[in-house]
Amino acid sequence: MKAKLLFTFQQIGADLFAQRMASATSGNYSVREKEGLWITRSGAQKARLQPEDLMLLPLEPDPAKDAGASVERIIHREVYQQTDAEAIVHAHPRFAIALSLHLEKIVPMDLEGQYYFDQIPVLSPATLSSTPEAAAAVAGGLKEHKACILRSHGAFAKGLGETPEKALLNAYSLMTSLEEACEIIFYERLWRKP
Repeated sequence: MKAKLLFTFQQIGADLFAQRMASATSGNYSVREKEGLWITRSGAQKARLQPEDLMLLPLEPDPAKDAGASVERIIHREVYQQTDAEAIVHAHPRFAIALSLHLEKIVPMDLEGQYYFDQIPVLSPATLSSTPEAAAAVAGGLKEHKACILRSHGAFAKGLGETPEKALLNAYSLMTSLEEACEIIFYERLWRKP
């Protein structure tokens, strides 16, 4: 792995943790490359990622190579196979999760949110994590949208870019914009309650 890509993974892990969009070991990030995909290891401290916390996996499941990789690798693979995504950031943004419990879609009210998203679908597959159902739902959501939310679980954002680093940073930027839009909606709803 190139040092620049490792640094980008480390930066995103530390930033999402500092912004309270992921707890110490939650969330996962990946980039697609010719050889397959780089993805975070299951249980890795995302705010302190080390080179051994990133794994190169083939695009097709391989039990020997998959051992230890994020349990959400099934979702990442499906997204790469079904969409134009070059990178994926999965986090657990609190305001987005709270709104997902009550809304079918997120429609940003703020100018920046509207710039990036017309809407963010809230998905409710039969299972919400690490399953073919969840993978199909997220891939379907990301075919038409830059981001989606699995109800009560977390958000996925896809990134595009000239390099793997830029694609990963694009996905991260979309994740932060998603959460900002959700926070504004949350406070606006709180304000208008009698």
